[in-house]
Amino acid sequence: MEKEKIFELIRKEEILLFAGAGLSRYAGYPSGKELAERMHAGLTPSEQEEIELTFNLLQVTEDIYNIKNGNKNYLINILKNEFQKEPNSTETHQLLAKIPQIKTIITTNYDDLFERTNKNLEVIRRSSDYSIANTKKQELFKIHGDLTDTKNIILTKSDYNNFFIENKDETIFWTAVKDRLASKHILFIGYALEDENIRFMFERILRELGDVRKELFFVAPSINLPTKKFLNRKGINYIESSGEDLIKEIDEDLKLNYIPGLTKGDGSADTAFNYGLLNQIDFQISKRKDALQIGKFSSLQGLGRSEIKFNLELPDDKKDKILDALNGKNFDDVILDAEIIKDFSHFFNDIRISNRDNIKKLWVKKVPHIHGNFEFVFEDGFEMDNYKMEIFIINPEENKSHIKIVFIDFTVIIEIIFNDDNTQYKINIHPNKLISSVKSGLNFYNIISRIVNNQTFKLFKENKLFYAYDNRIQFEEDTFDAKTLLDYFQKLKKIEQHFNVKFSNLDFNQINEKIVEKVIAYIENRALIVKFDGLTFVNKNRDEINSLLETCKDKGVFLASENIKSTYSLHGLDFETGYLNQIIVDAFIVNREDLIKNNTNKVELKSRSESMQIQFCEEKDMLLNQHNSEQ
Repeated sequence: MEKEKIFELIRKEEILLFAGAGLSRYAGYPSGKELAERMHAGLTPSEQEEIELTFNLLQVTEDIYNIKNGNKNYLINILKNEFQKEPNSTETHQLLAKIPQIKTIITTNYDDLFERTNKNLEVIRRSSDYSIANTKKQELFKIHGDLTDTKNIILTKSDYNNFFIENKDETIFWTAVKDRLASKHILFIGYALEDENIRFMFERILRELGDVRKELFFVAPSINLPTKKFLNRKGINYIESSGEDLIKEIDEDLKLNYIPGLTKGDGSADTAFNYGLLNQIDFQISKRKDALQIGKFSSLQGLGRSEIKFNLELPDDKKDKILDALNGKNFDDVILDAEIIKDFSHFFNDIRISNRDNIKKLWVKKVPHIHGNFEFVFEDGFEMDNYKMEIFIINPEENKSHIKIVFIDFTVIIEIIFNDDNTQYKINIHPNKLISSVKSGLNFYNIISRIVNNQTFKLFKENKLFYAYDNRIQFEEDTFDAKTLLDYFQKLKKIEQHFNVKFSNLDFNQINEKIVEKVIAYIENRALIVKFDGLTFVNKNRDEINSLLETCKDKGVFLASENIKSTYSLHGLDFETGYLNQIIVDAFIVNREDLIKNNTNKVELKSRSESMQIQFCEEKDMLLNQHNSEQ
């Protein structure tokens, strides 16, 4: 329970680490007790008799200092021998270096493990360091100094008293330390309270903080009963753990809970950004109300590694379909509502980016097995460059494979059944509801029409042969209307070029070959033969009826010209095509006898070939006049 409290406070950036010699023992450096023993062991036998060996390092060093007539050289040399050697390991401090949520570290240690592993530290040993410190960096207060400044190192009891009690020059330093201690919860790691000096330091800290202090946590693998009583009496929470193990647990908790906690208001943007960088992740961070939101993220080491773990409680009516999609038996994406999702974690490079609290819906989108820009090269010499495709493959049953190829505006689904004697193929083409452009349709049907025509082709990706098609499937003539639709899009391209327009968002349900043929006939200034089912009209002018009867006596020629220019609508655009002239070269009157006898004024006109010619002219009656002059 106390550990969970520590984890939560670190995520909120409210913990100060107070580190003692025990946190450096794994690296091969001595504890305070061991250092006192080594200093005592290096003395001459007569000196050893004069100095009592105790757990109090400052008292031992004070006695040695005095017996050496106020000379620290012996003590400094011992420190150099012990702390200037290469560490056995820096693993724990490397983990600490990736925890920017701990803004301040205070240590009594002489080693350089913190500085060695963390380049973002501002090291503060004295007041003069604090005045020029970069407060945006993590702070390391070395309250006993270190071997970079042996003159001012805190090594003896006299040094300690001078620095913390009598030295007014260091008031700024100690005030900064007290400020950090008062404003943060304190996590003590690496201390043994059996050391009289350490217990004195604790007493002083507790006295300075008073009754309004925040929580204090003391970490040690084991302590005796008197020490437990002392901690309990002082209101200090005891955590039974080694420092190394607790740091590992803190690291794992941050990986699991820190980023999701940002949406609850925990943490700051700067720290979150730095945490990402320390773990080789670039975050885009925005603020919404009092919480932070993680937007796009990417790996600083190239391709990142994503992993999603979730548990679902599927409703019976959707269970089979969802499971088939998740197990790769259909092409469907899966959208899961929050009530279905019982547990969810999205990890990126081992950092959990989001959990169930961060999502309203989960969209599991199928990723193509193959994707990119390809080049088609057909046997007739036709080539298509830089053509984007995505290819998905599923296996709905043991002897079946389905391949979905997604082009820009078209999807081709190939169903393959593997039999012992032969392989069966079923192919379907699904155009998008709206085709983005004529060029898109042209590109697709240039490819499909050639495949249907049983041409072989080669497929290249990044200038390397990717696939060779060698005519394994034989198609019937104009399967998928491939040739017809290629011709249609070719004509649309010709219309675009003539009228200086561009079609966009073409609806396949509005394909109209008849209108396209009429517009092309206008562009090419040629006659177009169309089906003629007959024409019935009323004419009360007897002279005109007689003239019509004479004209259509045998293979009569009937001509008609409209008084206004024709306009045709095609895929959202209107095209003016001139005056429409209609010519029936084999016209006859069905009710000829009734008209001759004047029994009716209704004319029923038909064509013996059930066809007529139409042509568009820029001038009214131009074609009619031209026909009369030829006669």
